[in-house]
Amino acid sequence: MGNNISPVACRRSIPKSGFGIFAAVIMGASACGGSVAARMPSQSPSAIQNATMTVSGELRSYTIFSPLSLDPTELVPLVVAIHGYTVDSTEMETSSHFDDQATQGGFIVVYPQGLNNSWNAGSCCGHNSNDDVGFIRALVDRLVSGGRVDPKRIFVTGMSNGGAMAHRLACELSDRIAGIASVSGALVTDACSPARPISVLEMHGTADSLVPFDGGFTAGLGHFPSTISFMTRWATLDGCANTPTMTRSGITQISTWSGCREGTLVVLEAVTGADHSWFGPEDALPGEPNATEVVWDFFSHLPARA
Repeated sequence: MGNNISPVACRRSIPKSGFGIFAAVIMGASACGGSVAARMPSQSPSAIQNATMTVSGELRSYTIFSPLSLDPTELVPLVVAIHGYTVDSTEMETSSHFDDQATQGGFIVVYPQGLNNSWNAGSCCGHNSNDDVGFIRALVDRLVSGGRVDPKRIFVTGMSNGGAMAHRLACELSDRIAGIASVSGALVTDACSPARPISVLEMHGTADSLVPFDGGFTAGLGHFPSTISFMTRWATLDGCANTPTMTRSGITQISTWSGCREGTLVVLEAVTGADHSWFGPEDALPGEPNATEVVWDFFSHLPARA
């Protein structure tokens, strides 16, 4: 899933339907811890650094963007930005413009790379058995140990398959992350028992042709739950009010479940008429939100993890 369904990331050079490439993969070619050893990022002044680490016997890679304007004496938030299916971490960095948002918002962003450009997010996409939860756990711990990241303000976002991975991480790494935001993703894991309440945002187009808003089967990907059903599931897990508050902004209908435990929030932003995409700002429908801005605004207003 990427700007495709990828389980997901997207780049603006790819059509906003994102699944253009994904569909081609389905029709033709195939798609797509244990101890940890790592190569630390270089200590050069460059804002962008590449690094690798070995998790469960697999060499994993990632790219970090750390704005040069950050105060080196202060701990800052971390955003883990996960690409979609059939695309890569460079695509996520390019299409989301999270580097610019990190500079404006004063946080560090890391772009992990999935093996075979996919993520083990559950029942959809890539059909791999990689230890991706272990990879993200080790990556977060490594960056926290570097002394720049606030361990109470760690957030995860992703597109499509990456969004689905963010949902899985909310289920399994709530002891490390304060909130997640999925764009055109879905909760596709059967088991979900977070250790503590966790804030969840889902942005989803009502005309999504790859991960249908109302749920259903997509050839080559499998069956998806309806967006309302898995967000209601999150509201139940977080102990939120039964009925969400409904508001509207442009073409987006916003459902907010409040009264959740530990000050968490569960929010669904349904973008009317939008397909499978990382929304705005380029090639956007009139009134379409900018997903990067919405995601960071959501994260920046959440309480720090207890």
